Amino acid sequence: MRIKSKLISVVVVFVLVLSVMTIMHLLDKTQEPKGSQISKEDEFDDVLDEVELATYLFTTDYLNLRVGPGTNFEKIRTLPVGVKVEIMEYENGWYKVLYNGEEGYCIEDYLSDRLEEEETDEQSIPEEDFEEGNTGEVMKIINGILLVNKEYGLPADYFPGENEEALLNLNEMIRSAKAEINKEIISFSGFRSFNYQKKLYQSSIELEGSQHAEIYSAKPGHSEHQTGLAFDLGGEMEYWLEEEFGDTDEGIWLRDNSHRFGFILRYPKGKEYITDYGYEPWHFRYVGVDHAQIIYNGDLTLEEYLLGGLL
Repeated sequence: MRIKSKLISVVVVFVLVLSVMTIMHLLDKTQEPKGSQISKEDEFDDVLDEVELATYLFTTDYLNLRVGPGTNFEKIRTLPVGVKVEIMEYENGWYKVLYNGEEGYCIEDYLSDRLEEEETDEQSIPEEDFEEGNTGEVMKIINGILLVNKEYGLPADYFPGENEEALLNLNEMIRSAKAEINKEIISFSGFRSFNYQKKLYQSSIELEGSQHAEIYSAKPGHSEHQTGLAFDLGGEMEYWLEEEFGDTDEGIWLRDNSHRFGFILRYPKGKEYITDYGYEPWHFRYVGVDHAQIIYNGDLTLEEYLLGGLL
């Protein structure tokens, strides 16, 4: 009986102590100044603001970086598709951005907070919905080499992805450039679907006009990128998609060595009247080592090689 009484006493004391502690805690909460609660929330918000302060967007198309907010301002360079830019401010439909350490202005139409749309488009079979529908093209193949230009095109549903053999040789070429001249060469554009090329071509007309698009952009079904055998290459980012790339160490090395890996400079300087496109020192096409060697040694375009009776 005595033991039972002691146990009951202990339990009662414990309950009383616990009750007192709970009451004191509630009193502290009611007496705490409201300002202190707000300040803690503000402090948390400040941390969030710091995190959100650096806002980034992605280019959804080739996009001009200009010195001011308008198409009348001088172009600094063209940004590739899918690169991330830091947003500094916004002014009347133009973002002031920071890219690769350089400030400039880009129109808002081709900047997005996500890449899913473009990636999905690249991975889906394209619909045949450009102008009159399907291109109606029959692929032009000569001695096993696929010829795509303004005259010869590809069906809208031609969707091979990047060619595995071309990709292996491209990677070997990139490694060799690093070993031989200690320069990093980057492939920033490879396979493009019919639909994706359609978007690029239409936006090129909107941004630069139809005359510029005719020289530097292919219509859907007439882009070498749809073959999965063509790659746009660059070195230092400031020279991407610029003719000046041809005068850099990377551009010179590619021009003089790409044939060793089965690639040709597809649109060389001085041959515009044959290719019907402007000089593009960044655009390389895989044709295989044997063919590339002959084309390089003869200073030929693909048109001259395939259509000039040289095969």
